[in-house]
Amino acid sequence: MDRTSVIAAMAAIDGDPAAVSSTAYACVDALYVYPVKSCAGVRVSDVRFDEDGRIVGDREWIVVDARGELAWLGSHPKLALLQPKLLADALLLCAQGQQPLRLSREAEGAATYALIWHPEEHRMVSHRGRDAGALAAQFLREVTGHDLRLVKLDRNAAPATAANALHAVSTGSVVELNEHLAAEGLARVDVRRLRPNLVLRGMQEALVPFIEEHLMQLVWRDGEGWWRRMTHAAACERCVVPNVDPDTGEAQSGIDTAMAALSAQRWPGQASRFGVYLRPPPGGSLSEGTIMTMELDF
Repeated sequence: MDRTSVIAAMAAIDGDPAAVSSTAYACVDALYVYPVKSCAGVRVSDVRFDEDGRIVGDREWIVVDARGELAWLGSHPKLALLQPKLLADALLLCAQGQQPLRLSREAEGAATYALIWHPEEHRMVSHRGRDAGALAAQFLREVTGHDLRLVKLDRNAAPATAANALHAVSTGSVVELNEHLAAEGLARVDVRRLRPNLVLRGMQEALVPFIEEHLMQLVWRDGEGWWRRMTHAAACERCVVPNVDPDTGEAQSGIDTAMAALSAQRWPGQASRFGVYLRPPPGGSLSEGTIMTMELDF
């Protein structure tokens, strides 16, 4: 669906073909946290935001290769098979056929450095952290077949793993993608391929596909009764990561191509987009099922 179609659909919802509503409503369909960057996400019933507006427990750990560089799904798709779980005082590493490994959330291993690409400086930048140790490295080797190590980043290094704190998509956009894939003779995918933190759905009917790309802000009342808001941060430009099957850890061709084709209809001449990055509030929480007001800009 191109941008003109999105605007027309919103006008139809508003009941006036000459005007587009700047407000709509959505419900939190699902929430995901990624304790270890590039590994499987954990679906949770609620998330909390710290004083810096980052999701508590999200991407605090990373995997590095033998050079100490951040490993990602594009180069190590088997990382998708590693299923971390956050406990009150521990990180539990799980994978099919493996004995779960329990690690302290305080990362008591040796001090180390991790190299992470800095997009603005166009170079690798070194960040402090603590190595999770030999047992964690062995676990990673057995799951992926590669010599990798698990590192808990220092708190002030956490933003380096993701410049934007929260990734949101809508169920309507996923339906649109699957219809395109089916037309191309490709298997449908679920939302896990897109690795969102927040999945939005409509109230009485489906949201217009890609409506999240027009978000200015989302407003809701959290469990403590406070009104919270998160604002637009950036477009989400997509790479080959959605090609990775989260159930098999295998890369499949065609998913990224389909996303790029849909994106070109909406944003001709620009990088492939799917979903949007949002800037959460400092403090507060968000729960599954929460009703949110969407303020939109077309």
